[in-house]
Amino acid sequence: MEKVLKLIKEPKRRKMDNTLYKQIVGNLMYLTVTRPGVMHVVSLISSFMKLPREMHLQASKRILWYLNGISNFGIVYQMKAVGDSVGYTNSDYAGNLEDRKSTSRYVLILGSRVVSWSSKKQPIVTLSTTEAE
Repeated sequence: MEKVLKLIKEPKRRKMDNTLYKQIVGNLMYLTVTRPGVMHVVSLISSFMKLPREMHLQASKRILWYLNGISNFGIVYQMKAVGDSVGYTNSDYAGNLEDRKSTSRYVLILGSRVVSWSSKKQPIVTLSTTEAE
């Protein structure tokens, strides 16, 4: 998904039948088990399940298009020393355009295996980038 694409609630836009949108998002959630690289964007589009608009449906179709392009690729685990572990974390300061809340993410890797990951919207509005981290 493009970094410049910002999904927002659009209450003034024409309503659409959300059955297709819910089916696509549900299938994408299932796929995140084997495709953790799309976990964040699937989490993002799932926050619009109540009142999806055309832009949200288009974003979900773009994720399907991306997954179709990488369907021949898989996750490869290589043997490494068990002691090799690394963790990454990140947050976007006021990244949600609706309520200005930040999203925190992390991934923990043991050897060459992803053992844990998360992407959650913070419950409060932060006042600085340091506070968001």
